[in-house]
Amino acid sequence: MSADPVTMFVVTAAKTVYDIKESKKQAKIEAQRYEAQKKAAEDIARQEADERRETYLATIAANKATQAGSGFSMDSRSFLNIQKDVTKTFEKDLATIRLNVGTKVGDIGYAQDIAASQRRKEQFGGWASITSAGYEYKAKKDLYES
Repeated sequence: MSADPVTMFVVTAAKTVYDIKESKKQAKIEAQRYEAQKKAAEDIARQEADERRETYLATIAANKATQAGSGFSMDSRSFLNIQKDVTKTFEKDLATIRLNVGTKVGDIGYAQDIAASQRRKEQFGGWASITSAGYEYKAKKDLYES
């Protein structure tokens, strides 16, 4: 038993509209997921930077305590050089952390753009499918009626 072309069109169109709505819901969920991933990456980087900063400050303080306990001048060239090396290492570490989080957030943003583009393509394809089916079923209806 077969249905007439109009009934088939209505069923196909209804299914496609449902698929489009579901695609829009999925797009919102994906966007939230990608934003959460970006935020998590930034939070992890901030924690790493804070930990590195604490280590840096502890190292500087320990070096000063050692220098003061040894009876040498705080203006000693070797002491200042050691402190300078610790500071350079700290700054390099922070730059690396910033670079890594920037890369990760960029990659997540790129994946987010790809997913959003795919969803738009699905939704446009759905509307195009409905239009195409409408023309097809109209032609079948005209043929069926004649």
